[in-house]
Amino acid sequence: MKIKVWRKDPRAKLPKKSTDQSVGYDLFALEEVSVEPNQFTLVRTGLVIQTEPPYALFIFPRSSLFKNKSLILPNSAGIIDFDYCGEDDEIKIPVVNLGKEKVVIRAYEKIAQAVFIKIGNPEIEEIQEPPKSSSRGGFGSTGGYL
Repeated sequence: MKIKVWRKDPRAKLPKKSTDQSVGYDLFALEEVSVEPNQFTLVRTGLVIQTEPPYALFIFPRSSLFKNKSLILPNSAGIIDFDYCGEDDEIKIPVVNLGKEKVVIRAYEKIAQAVFIKIGNPEIEEIQEPPKSSSRGGFGSTGGYL
């Protein structure tokens, strides 16, 4: 499988695995960005990435993003559709600063991870009655909290 990546901005750094066993490819900030407390910002990567079925692109935060910078991805994971690969469809990483201090993301700093996941597109069938199964009871229904 090959993934097509276009550097919309020639300064952009291509996605890169940190180790042979890494699941995700690191995505890098294109330029320096300051994020004030409680501010939402889109961090440019300068890349347009084209995937083809059955592998979809998902963007996840790096495990150290919150610990080291108090930043989160407000959508938890970004889903990049197969047809989001036009000239203006640059991958941008949404971040929110939950800390009390301004955070600086430096140019070429690792900011997120690109993970390619094999997906299916099942046919949706409407039914007229609920499935024949016992209800689980919703959030926390299996316990585990003290």
